[in-house]
Amino acid sequence: MARWWGLDLGTTNSSLAVWSDARSEAEMVDLGDVSRQMLLTESPVVPSAVYINPKDDFWTSLGRIPSIERRWLLGRQAYIGREAGDRNYEGRQPNYVESFKPLLAAAPTKVMTRVGGRAYTAREITRIFMRELVLQARRIGREKINALTMAVPVDSFETYRAELSAAAARLGIRGFQTVDEPVAAALGYGLNTERELTMLVFDFGGSTLDVAVVRTTGPGKAGTPAEVVAKQGLSLGGNNVDVWLVEHFARQINLNANLWRGTEWYQALLDSAQALKEDLFHREEASLSIGGRMGKELGFRDQQPTLSRDGLIEALREHGLYADIERTIETLLTEAASRGIEPRDIDEVLITGGSSLLPDVHRVLADIFGRPRLRDWLPFEAVANGACVFAAGHRVQDFIRHDYALLTFDRDSRDVEYPVIIPRGTQYPTDGPVWEGYFTPTCARGEPATEFELKICEISRATGPQKAIGYDENSRLRVLDRAKDEVVVICLNEGDATLGFLRPPHPPHRTEARLRIGFAVNNDRYLTATVSDLLTNTRLMENQPVVKLR
Repeated sequence: MARWWGLDLGTTNSSLAVWSDARSEAEMVDLGDVSRQMLLTESPVVPSAVYINPKDDFWTSLGRIPSIERRWLLGRQAYIGREAGDRNYEGRQPNYVESFKPLLAAAPTKVMTRVGGRAYTAREITRIFMRELVLQARRIGREKINALTMAVPVDSFETYRAELSAAAARLGIRGFQTVDEPVAAALGYGLNTERELTMLVFDFGGSTLDVAVVRTTGPGKAGTPAEVVAKQGLSLGGNNVDVWLVEHFARQINLNANLWRGTEWYQALLDSAQALKEDLFHREEASLSIGGRMGKELGFRDQQPTLSRDGLIEALREHGLYADIERTIETLLTEAASRGIEPRDIDEVLITGGSSLLPDVHRVLADIFGRPRLRDWLPFEAVANGACVFAAGHRVQDFIRHDYALLTFDRDSRDVEYPVIIPRGTQYPTDGPVWEGYFTPTCARGEPATEFELKICEISRATGPQKAIGYDENSRLRVLDRAKDEVVVICLNEGDATLGFLRPPHPPHRTEARLRIGFAVNNDRYLTATVSDLLTNTRLMENQPVVKLR
């Protein structure tokens, strides 16, 4: 029987876990030369970096063919993790790509680099990273990954989950599913206890801050379902801090950091800023690592830029990091209070993610909840372990994060409208239809309609100021400010909006409703449709899955 695997695909570091039948728990996987050991926990993590092979041998070229790749992983398309960083010794190789996760979510077809005359998009880089990681796991353990669960950010769209699913399918992984990162973190910390507990999960990674309130139902046996009470997400993470630090050092030499963004050294600067940030966890002062030629070309000359821990705290405060954390938690607690959970009811605060180790982050949490409630011993393991636990069958009762609506047009003005059919906060599975309505088929060009279609959209509404990582024309990271109350609409089935066929066809002169449609959400988080033809009094669809929801 295939074993269960869990993957935390991080912006900076990724972690892989596997279920141990002998120990009845998830355990981290050390992938040898591609992994690095984190200083605090000695946990094996894989830097989320790819170094593309400049030349393909016969087997690698053969292995790029999709039909072959689904069955056999032949050759080596790239080096990943620590091996990728070692090959990027000067910090400016075009073969080297990292931090592809944010771009996969925002613009998967954007080209990140070109090597050997071939363009590599964020989608391709992600697939290559996953391919080499799966292949390395097979080299280490001689075992093929057939069942994989990946953790995803709370505010990610269904399109992001679909990208990961497509990459897994391309690699021949048949059993694929996703789980929200904070929910995975709670499972990784041992959510399934026989006690009634209310936990707040604080997951602060390279590009996102995800928080959730999760409540166990105990007493009962291990695996008893738990309930997600509230969850919030913010586009804020360690990558933002790296950019801020580069800007800080640019100001030290009276230079506009924008002048660096198009240079070959910019990624090396970000890497150095990340290393400095990590050094300041256990040191009072650290230096920015820049070589002689690099320093001179960037304008530092013989200077050795340094920053103290207090200086980092001040920079984080100036950029509003602590205020953003407080505001996100406040929004979460307000949502939880509307469902009967007060701040005093929080039993434990589970902390995970590399950015949670930034100075004073624990102080912010301690000021809100008190230090005795903080649990922080699994900053790099919890999400991957929890994804593995989820795969092993430990479920939680969750709710829909975004609104889902139909794309329609006003009959008179022809203005676009989005009537919500599944409101955010809906618990699933639902007990029967959440929404029902009557529809008249559209007769394009005055011809009788032989089919009926409905375009279903996912709608995200930002609840406050968002600091997001974006990319410039050279695919370099930068910080973007998103507008408050920004609304993002994505059509989930634009290319395949046809739900069924009409027999007999619907004539254009008939304006009365022809169809009654009801929407529900099943246990697998699929939007299901039940459609009745009022003309023929027949059932055309019965709880048929249409699209998957977040």
